[in-house]
Amino acid sequence: MQQKLSRRAAIAIFTTLSVFVVASSGTHAAEEKPISIAIQYGYAYLPVVVAEQKGFFAKQLDAKGVKTTVDIKKISGAPAINDALISGTVDIGAYGLPGMLIAAEKTKSSIKIRGLAALVAGDNGLYTNKADIKELKDLGPSDRIAVTSTTGQQGLLVRMAAKKAFGDAKHLDTSMVQLPHPDATSGLLAGGTISAYVAPHPYSDVVAADPKIHHLFNFSDYLGQQVTSGLLATTAKFVEDRKQASLAIVAAIEEADEFIKNNPKEAASIFLASEKSSLNAEQIEKMLEDVKGEWGVQPKGVMIFANFMNEAGLLKTKLEKWQDVFFQPVADGNGS
Repeated sequence: MQQKLSRRAAIAIFTTLSVFVVASSGTHAAEEKPISIAIQYGYAYLPVVVAEQKGFFAKQLDAKGVKTTVDIKKISGAPAINDALISGTVDIGAYGLPGMLIAAEKTKSSIKIRGLAALVAGDNGLYTNKADIKELKDLGPSDRIAVTSTTGQQGLLVRMAAKKAFGDAKHLDTSMVQLPHPDATSGLLAGGTISAYVAPHPYSDVVAADPKIHHLFNFSDYLGQQVTSGLLATTAKFVEDRKQASLAIVAAIEEADEFIKNNPKEAASIFLASEKSSLNAEQIEKMLEDVKGEWGVQPKGVMIFANFMNEAGLLKTKLEKWQDVFFQPVADGNGS
């Protein structure tokens, strides 16, 4: 009788412990730390906003069995986002391609920042307010070209174009001036010291609407390559510690990309609700229809930029393949 009672007691204890373990696991999952994503302002980051607003992050996290939420932070300036990611203030940060390549090189022996997913291969156009400028070679020594940064995406595009036009990547270095996009837009339209402007959407749409401004070329056509302009990056620790969550984030961005392509009108409304713009809803919708081919998690032009940055001394080591600076699952895809 004593032996039978002991067995029952043992079964009861085992059952109690099992329930406790299951309950504890469920509680832990429910209390998992929210995922923080820092983005900047602009249409390039629309997939992140759409994924949040349409519930794609929640849907994909749930599909992976991850019980958490996503917290979107809007931060002005790439350096601030870089600092936030390095300090651990955010889990995922939005970068331009050159900035991510530099961060990846600088942190390869520490936190290992790499791309998680491309957002958009946004094109840049070169616009001028001078009728006598028909091509890049017509720019004179007194002409000034507005770029956001001489070592950022727009500045490097100008250097690549200068190498093609003049055989010297630095030929237009003294012509470039650093201005935020709103200031560059107003400067070109005013017709003062700014003669040309490297403009992405939606700023290119604003200047193109003015009859005094004419379009010289799009850099993707001039250089023969689309280039990723916005992407999400994170650290090796985040991907290792929260593998399923990182996979869910990429899947949610993919879903958002398809939504933007197929629903430009609603996507335009989401964009305008998230930030101010000088364009109205119809203009934003048209822009989104025009850039359908730019969205995608697979990066474009990584090696072209990496090789050029290495030649220019902005990267100390030569990148062997683009997959070395992206995490899976994107690194298993067909990027370039």
